[in-house]
Amino acid sequence: MTVPSSFIDDESGGPLVEESLLLGLAVITISIVIAVILQATGWAQEAISGLLQLLQDSWNGLTNLLP
Repeated sequence: MTVPSSFIDDESGGPLVEESLLLGLAVITISIVIAVILQATGWAQEAISGLLQLLQDSWNGLTNLLP
């Protein structure tokens, strides 16, 4: 199977393909960064929420001990 040399030498679509690939890569990278940020803030929010619940439970336990 031989490929015609005119097919190999034709580079008219090269810049368009390159730009499309770069834009696709940028979109994927940005979506990954956003997902990591949302996951990190979700984890921090859960940690703070758990800490506040622990403090609330401790305060309720302390007030139940006092007359």
